[in-house]
Amino acid sequence: MISKIKIWRSSKQTNRQANNEAAKTELQEFLSTKQQRRWIFPRAALVGVGAGIMALAFRASLAGADLLRIHFLAWAHSFSKIGWIFPIFFTMTGAVISVMITRRFAPEASGSGIPHLEAVLHRYRKLNWKRVLPVKFFGGIIAIGSGLALGREGPTVQMGGSIGDVVSRLLKVSERERLTLISAGAGAGLAAAFNAPLSGLIFVLEEVRRDFQPIMFGAAFISAVIADIITRIASGQFPVFSVPSYPTPPLSALPIFALLGIIAGVLGVVFNKGILGAVNLVGKV
Repeated sequence: MISKIKIWRSSKQTNRQANNEAAKTELQEFLSTKQQRRWIFPRAALVGVGAGIMALAFRASLAGADLLRIHFLAWAHSFSKIGWIFPIFFTMTGAVISVMITRRFAPEASGSGIPHLEAVLHRYRKLNWKRVLPVKFFGGIIAIGSGLALGREGPTVQMGGSIGDVVSRLLKVSERERLTLISAGAGAGLAAAFNAPLSGLIFVLEEVRRDFQPIMFGAAFISAVIADIITRIASGQFPVFSVPSYPTPPLSALPIFALLGIIAGVLGVVFNKGILGAVNLVGKV
């Protein structure tokens, strides 16, 4: 009987200790979350400022590269017989230089950079902003400026994430907050690229992080809005893609739009598989 009482007391004491540890853990998590909320939003605003300035510099550099290419093409057209060779050589040279820079200094900066950023946020890969940021910036200018059919949204997203990494390293934040700032920077980069803050926010929540926690939502929203404000102050209130107003289609047209969505989805899958297959083929060469 005495033995059973001792066992019961020992079990009760163990349960009490476990409850105390659980309560202590919950308290620590609450205090950590409260502390993070206190500082994460100002830091996210700083990331938005950096991403907005970076996007403006990238956009201005691409505009200058486009102007240079236009003058070069005008000069090439002055040669009636062999002028067509110069644009081809110009584009091939830009492609070769950008590939060499990327492979030599930052292979993770190849492609759009978005898959690498997602791998970083899932802790499969590492992000070294000292390599990725300059290589993506100058490599993107050379590649796009030489005439390659590339967009600026992917590079701006990866560079925005790199800005988030810069801020987190300078302020020496926790790993969890670092990933939050990287995500916010990615959304800010997309918002600055298209002058679309809501698109940047949704991009982070649905594609990059897939995290609907209030801290993540607030940080991504603040970064995207501030980056968009900075780009609009410098470049104006005009949208990147201007879509004219069309009359509202009738309800009878809904099946046509459904069919259009199916066709677009199939073509998207085929296109993505083709790109991945080409990348794998080039990697084997």
